[in-house]
Amino acid sequence: MAKRKVIIIILSCILIALSICNVKASEEEFILEEEFILTEEEKTVVSSYPVVYVALDSKNFPFEFYNPSNKKYEGVIVQILSHVSELTGFKFEYIQTKDLEKAIQYGTNLQADITISSVYQNTDFITSRQLANFSGHNIAIQYTKRAPLEVIALIDRAIYTISEQEISSIIAAEAVQYEKMFDNTKVYIVIAISAFIIVAVIAFTVLIAFSRYKKQKTLFLNTDRLTGYPNIKGMKAITDVSISSMNISSYCMANLVVNNLDYIREVFGYPEADKVQTDIAVILDDLIYNNEILVKANNDDFILLLQFTEKSEMAARITQVINRVNEKYEIKKSEYPVVLSIGIYTPKYEETNMDILMQKSLQARQFIKDKDELRYMFYDETIHIMTMEENLLQQEFLSSMQKAEFLIYIQPKIYLEDNSICGGEILSRWYNPRRGLIRPGEYIPVFEKSGTIIAFDLYMFEKACQLISQSLKEGKKVVPVSVNFARSHFINTSFCDKIFIIASKYEVPPYYLNIEVTESLIAENAKMMNEIVNKLKELGFTISLDDFGTGYASFADLPNFMLDFLKLDKSMIYNLENSKTKKMIKGIADIAHSMDLQIICEGVESKEQVDVLKSLDCDIVQGYYYYQPMPYEEFEKILQVN
Repeated sequence: MAKRKVIIIILSCILIALSICNVKASEEEFILEEEFILTEEEKTVVSSYPVVYVALDSKNFPFEFYNPSNKKYEGVIVQILSHVSELTGFKFEYIQTKDLEKAIQYGTNLQADITISSVYQNTDFITSRQLANFSGHNIAIQYTKRAPLEVIALIDRAIYTISEQEISSIIAAEAVQYEKMFDNTKVYIVIAISAFIIVAVIAFTVLIAFSRYKKQKTLFLNTDRLTGYPNIKGMKAITDVSISSMNISSYCMANLVVNNLDYIREVFGYPEADKVQTDIAVILDDLIYNNEILVKANNDDFILLLQFTEKSEMAARITQVINRVNEKYEIKKSEYPVVLSIGIYTPKYEETNMDILMQKSLQARQFIKDKDELRYMFYDETIHIMTMEENLLQQEFLSSMQKAEFLIYIQPKIYLEDNSICGGEILSRWYNPRRGLIRPGEYIPVFEKSGTIIAFDLYMFEKACQLISQSLKEGKKVVPVSVNFARSHFINTSFCDKIFIIASKYEVPPYYLNIEVTESLIAENAKMMNEIVNKLKELGFTISLDDFGTGYASFADLPNFMLDFLKLDKSMIYNLENSKTKKMIKGIADIAHSMDLQIICEGVESKEQVDVLKSLDCDIVQGYYYYQPMPYEEFEKILQVN
């Protein structure tokens, strides 16, 4: 009777201690804890591997033991795995064993996925997942080589939801259950040990809460907050255990980005840009395999670690991604298109450094040009050499501006009616002491990649204004010149104010400056481009619609814009022998003239082309038949004579 009173008193203390612990623990709850929800990939893992086999010691109380009365395994490990089963859907089947050695044998023979709760150093298990320390005894889950990595990862994620306080509570509960099975002496020992654990838990509540915080913080830091997929840190945590020199050559890394995401963000707002990224994440998740990794980097990039067999097979998969995105954001259904660029790198044997893989896939992606129809590129040695050269050009950019190594060139424009020079197009050349005269096609893409193109364009525009201003002050003949700007300028109307301030600084009337905009810009965001064009016209600039005929804009768009010139795409001029092309140009000219627009044809290289274009009522031409691009000083001399 006395013994029972003692037991009741001790158990009451335990329950009171647990209540105190739970109250303190609840006070330490922090924001990062979220409801446990299976991803689609994890659901696939469970459905493909529904039963997990467990071989435990039959006599290791209270952690794992076989209860002959109900012919079931019980104990702390069983309780924890039961919690995991509720969260994930895995079914745990327990293999009955005689003792510890037999349980270990099931693990080493790969007949079980999980075995024995204690850390056993001489076994050939994959890893141990420690749960708690019970009076110097490490309680752990032992995974064997039979268990797939994705199964282990999901079980571990479920176990993360169980705090050390809860594990201690399970131990205490199992201790109470033990009193029904064994003699009172053992009950006293177990209860005393349990009481000691509970007291220790109370004493170290703050430390336990901090430990839980660190685990949650790790999960938080390893996950992209927008999409819920791993970030780069999370990817490395996965690849550190799943990728080795033995299997890296069977993978490739892809870097994917939405080219016009900054434009979407600026024009349509951050929520719309975020929606685009989450939509793409869903599409990518739907197309990757179970053993592949989808990562959302901290910038706007997506990183994919994909299984690789050969280029043709990978090209087909990447094309499928592009097609799915194009279908969702078809220009007829969406206010804007979504343009992807994807770089792909296939690592060599033993090349397991993820930073290098990401760098080279990024380099491959950056060599995709805006006008390229093929929106993906594989990394090769040529890209390596070109990357090194681009880095050198970029390093020389600022010093070259300071040294005035960038030169203004102009290609004259000719009135077909009287063959007089009626204008010109401003171009740039770079006289580099190391490489000589460099054409724009070699350095403009480099500046666009690095973002220095905005500074470069405004620098060249100001330089052109300086030259025109000087000619005006000297009383020389001056004709309007057209200027090209990178698409990154056309984000909002502040661009208009910038160039107007520069022109005003050098007292150049805006009508001497013709701003060229492309069809693709209008197609991407007609509303914003209409605002920009109207603002430029209000300030006195003239406007040319460049590359007309490439298929982005239609005649229905033209009345909505205050344009002065239509500049036909070169492809139409090169195809003048085709009778349908002639009819098309004639039709365009008639419609343009009805709206008080003039037609400009560039790329004219022969007298035959000149005669045909004149017969089709085109107004202005430029091309090598008349003049090649020339330094401004030479253009100025020809202009005075002309």
